[in-house]
Amino acid sequence: MLIDNRDISVGDITYSAGTTYEVRVDNQEIGVIKKSERKVARVAGVSHKIVVEEIKDKVLTGEKYERIFKFKSNEGAVINIPAMINNANEWINKTK
Repeated sequence: MLIDNRDISVGDITYSAGTTYEVRVDNQEIGVIKKSERKVARVAGVSHKIVVEEIKDKVLTGEKYERIFKFKSNEGAVINIPAMINNANEWINKTK
């Protein structure tokens, strides 16, 4: 699974990646993802949880965003953080 902190356009709306986030998937720390970065998260199983917490001035702000999602064992996914925190339907793109 890939986690993007990049700008994304969905129709006429652009979600901008202007903030740094600390990311956890299934209680596994993925690390800090800065603007325009992408990181890999290795997961097993079908059901997953992503937790994204905003960082400002190198300090966690306490503002967390959580999503639970599922995909088949033969699928992968690309998660876009700006779309996720803005509740866009296109926050996750499943791949085969």
